Amino acid sequence: MPVQSSSSGSSCSSADEMEDREDDGTIIYYKCSETRVPPVVRRVLNRKGWREWNKDIDAEDRWSLHWKSGRFKLSDWDRCSPYQRLNHCPKSSAITKKDNLHRNIRRLAGSYGPIYNFVPTTFVLPNEYVSFMREYAEQTEKNIWICKPSDSSRGRGIFLISDMSQLIYDQQYVIQQYIKNPLLLGGFKFDLRLYVLVTSFFPLRCFLFHDGLVRFATDKYTNDPSSLSNLFSHLTNSSINKHSPSLNQHKDTVGAGCKWSLEQLKRHMEAQGMDSHLIFGRINNIIVLTLLALWPKVPRQAAGFELFGFDIMIDTDLNPWLIEVNSSPALSTDTELDCAIKEPLLDATVDLLNIQPPPP
Repeated sequence: MPVQSSSSGSSCSSADEMEDREDDGTIIYYKCSETRVPPVVRRVLNRKGWREWNKDIDAEDRWSLHWKSGRFKLSDWDRCSPYQRLNHCPKSSAITKKDNLHRNIRRLAGSYGPIYNFVPTTFVLPNEYVSFMREYAEQTEKNIWICKPSDSSRGRGIFLISDMSQLIYDQQYVIQQYIKNPLLLGGFKFDLRLYVLVTSFFPLRCFLFHDGLVRFATDKYTNDPSSLSNLFSHLTNSSINKHSPSLNQHKDTVGAGCKWSLEQLKRHMEAQGMDSHLIFGRINNIIVLTLLALWPKVPRQAAGFELFGFDIMIDTDLNPWLIEVNSSPALSTDTELDCAIKEPLLDATVDLLNIQPPPP
């Protein structure tokens, strides 16, 4: 269900906004065990009056929230006291690794049928090379395939092929049939980054944040096989398109930059006569069904939660497709739009978790 939260404005606030007061036992401490923790996390928690746990002066049981970009060890969840929360859950890689997502969705599609037909045809290489070759040989028209390392992010290592002679890989890859009819805005390809908070798996409680990011390619889309090496046309990752020569140019419909807010997209869809309620109702179903693929694999524990980033693409028939799920969605705030979305997102996340200081 949607999570409503107040906006913190169009620009990010200072990281040092916290009240300097004596610790009377009501102050909540958070722990960041690595330098890669996004600064926006500290900004939001400091603004709430929380303090960062210091290993040199604070007792180990003083912190209530441990935020980490990497993974925790199983023993970390076992050692948690009832009031302590960790920002990841064990076994969530069952949907956040591309190969695992493919296997688990395919398993459920075999049991429950076409309700799970929201992921493009996918194979894991080299294990499923023979199956891929059979599919490739039986295709009635030449398709484009997108190849991704099974455990990477931010567009690293991705390439597209239209012929088997172009398929070269030196690690485990996921190869997926390219969505050849993506919905375009002004001739530009886009996808959605949606934020889903799972506060508990037993029982399963999940929340879809009311806003998100629409991420655009920065060169106009074409399915001409000669264009496949142009990642600015085919990939929507902001980490790639921020290096595009046309990033800050005014582009048809899209404007300058490579991002919109989800709310802006919904307004545009309605103005174009599209039923955004129907489209996002389908997307809600995809999110719930994907989480149900993960649910039986997560061990029972109360400390872990997950803030997932779901990447969704829409085709010209207005069908949404699940591209991948991220366990540590990018929380960088390089632009005013990032700040306007990600600060309220983290505010709402912390409020829903209802984290408390340790008992006296």
